[in-house]
Amino acid sequence: MTEYNPYQPPSSSAYPPPQPASQPSPAGALRQSYPPIYSTPREHPQGTTVLVLGILGLMVGLCGPAAWWMGNKALREIRSSGVVYANEQQIVVGRILGIAATILLMISVVFVVVLIGILAITTAMGSA
Repeated sequence: MTEYNPYQPPSSSAYPPPQPASQPSPAGALRQSYPPIYSTPREHPQGTTVLVLGILGLMVGLCGPAAWWMGNKALREIRSSGVVYANEQQIVVGRILGIAATILLMISVVFVVVLIGILAITTAMGSA
């Protein structure tokens, strides 16, 4: 009976013979290149601008329509390109804030027009 040696492979015919170093590996398995699995998504150049305009639109009403327009334009570019951008949610939030700011701007314009109309009517009645 032979002694067990853990550093020597078993002498069985179940293992294929080793290939000489000069022969290429089967089917070129080592030469295949794969694309990277994870990559850092890019940021859309107008993402921060749309978000800042949307926030400013709540304070300065004229920035609201600009945020809404730029947000729509940026989302259209993202959807048509098919590229995943890291700041797409910033654009969506800025666009929604722009919509809200535009609605508030329109309500305030209507309020001012009604107020001017009431003042004009009361002034005309008081002078008569």
